[in-house]
Amino acid sequence: MPSLLEQYRIADFLDWKKEKRLELNPDFQRGSVWSPGARIFLIDTILRRLPIPKVYIRTRINVTTKKSIREVVDGQQRLRAIIDFAEDKLVLSKRAGEFKGLRYSTLDPKMQEAFLGYPIAVDQLVNAEDDDVLEVFARLNSYTVTLNPAEKRHAKYQGDFKWAIRASSRRWAKPLWEQYKVLTVRERVRMQDDSLTAEMIGVLLHGVTDGGQDKINKLYSECDAKFESSLFTKLDVVLKFLADKLAADLVGTPVLRPAHLLMLFSALAAILEGIPIGDLTPAEAKHPKQLPKNLDHARNNLMLLASIIDSDAEPPRKFLEFWKASRATTQRIASRRVRFPMYVRALTVDDIEK
Repeated sequence: MPSLLEQYRIADFLDWKKEKRLELNPDFQRGSVWSPGARIFLIDTILRRLPIPKVYIRTRINVTTKKSIREVVDGQQRLRAIIDFAEDKLVLSKRAGEFKGLRYSTLDPKMQEAFLGYPIAVDQLVNAEDDDVLEVFARLNSYTVTLNPAEKRHAKYQGDFKWAIRASSRRWAKPLWEQYKVLTVRERVRMQDDSLTAEMIGVLLHGVTDGGQDKINKLYSECDAKFESSLFTKLDVVLKFLADKLAADLVGTPVLRPAHLLMLFSALAAILEGIPIGDLTPAEAKHPKQLPKNLDHARNNLMLLASIIDSDAEPPRKFLEFWKASRATTQRIASRRVRFPMYVRALTVDDIEK
C-alpha cells in the first residue's frame, strides 16, 4: 500500500471539491460535528499562519478515466470548516480576536491570497483497501498517549470559558509557571497549567472546597455557557502580587508546587479580593482584610512552611497538623481546611512560630 507525504494549498482542496473529486464523508468518517467555536479557532489558526495537523487522504486512481478521487480519511472536520469559510458560510466571532466579524469575502486581497496559499500536509494512501486504511489507523492509535483529564476537558468543552482558561494559563506562562518553576514544560504540554488555572478560578468563584478532577469538570460544565469575566481580572491581580512580591524567594520550594501553591493563592485571594466561604467553617475562613506593608515577615514565614512540608521528621506540635495535611491527599477538604488558615497566618503575622 503506497503512502505519499505531500503538501497542498487550500486552493487545491477547493478545486478538487469544485470538480467533484474530493469526498468528505466516506463510510469510515463521521458527519460534521465540530462546534462553531472549534471551526472559528481553526480558521483563526490558519489566518495567523500557525500549523494545523496533517490530513490523511485515500487517493483512488482510475486508470481508465485517468482521474483520481480523494477520500478524506482523517481531517474531514478541518476541511469542512476551511471550505465553508472559503464559501462565505462561516463568519468569524470574537474567538478570532481582531478578525471578528470577517468572512472570506471581506478579507483584504493579501489575506485572501495567504489563506488560499496556506499549505496543508497530506499523507496519501494510494489505492488503499478499507482493511489497509483501518490497519494504518490502528497502528497510529497504538502510539497515541491516552488523554489526561485536562486534555479531555479541552476537547469536550468549546465555550468561551475553556478559551479564557487557556488564554490565562498562557498569559502567566513566562512570568510565573516558567520563571519560578511552578510547572515543567512536560506538564504544560499536557495542559496541567490549564488545570491549575481552573482550580484558582474555582476558588474565586466558590471558595476553598473539596477538589479533584470531578470538581474541575463540574466547573467547566457550570461556566461553559456563561461566566463572569471579572473572575479573570481578580485572578490576574492575585497572580501578579504573587509573582512580583513572593515567588522569587520560594523558587525550588514545595510551596510553589501546584497542590501547595493553590492554598497560598487561596489565602492571597481571600485577603486581596475576597472569596466565598466554600466548605470551610467561619473560623477556618476568617482572615484579615489586608496584607502588611512589609512582606519580609511573610516571606520568612512561607520559607518556614516550605521547610516543614519538606521535612521527613515530625515538626513541633504547633505545625504537626499542617505537616500531616500537607502529606495527605491535598485535594481533599480535610487537608485544605488545615492548610488554608496556616497560609493566611503566614501572610499576615510577624512570626508564625509564636
